[in-house]
Order: sequence, then structure tokens, then C-alpha cells
Amino acid sequence: MKGKLIQVSATAGILSIKIQGREIINERIGDEWLFDLTFAKAIAYKEAFWHEAIQESSIGNYKGARELRASYNNFNRYVAHYEQAQIYIYQNNKSL
Repeated sequence: MKGKLIQVSATAGILSIKIQGREIINERIGDEWLFDLTFAKAIAYKEAFWHEAIQESSIGNYKGARELRASYNNFNRYVAHYEQAQIYIYQNNKSL
């Protein structure tokens, strides 16, 4: 694999991590941030986004469905790389 394994960037104050070429954006859900969620909670939110996307699409709100699918995909990437993301976040918080 070429390049860095994990790359970090921040746009407009929102942290994002790129792991193996897949960007994960630290989205805010209510009063919680994606990177602060447990694995089980991230899966629960991910599935809820998918369900809501299907509902929005069925009533003709395609823009809303597209936005929900984008959040679903972001959560899906986070779940797939959960351990790597948490290790990276823990190591950086430890060094602060």
C-alpha cells in the first residue's frame, strides 16, 4: 500500500480521518460526535440512517435520502475501520 496509512485533515473545524484512502468525517449527531461513539452505537446509528434514507426516498424526498445515504456511508466506513480510528484518536489524545 502506497502513502500514509492514516491521514488527518480539518475543514471548517470538522475533523476527518482518511484510512486506506477512505475518508471518515467526524459528524455530529445530536450532542455526540461520531468519533466518540462506541462500536455498537455507531452500528445502531448507521442502520437508522439507512432506514430513514429508504423512508425519505419512498415519499419522494430524494435530496434528503441522498444526504442520509451519505451519512450512512460515512458511518459504514467508520464501523469498518473502527479499531484503527480509535487507536489513532487515542494515541493523539494521549500526546496532548
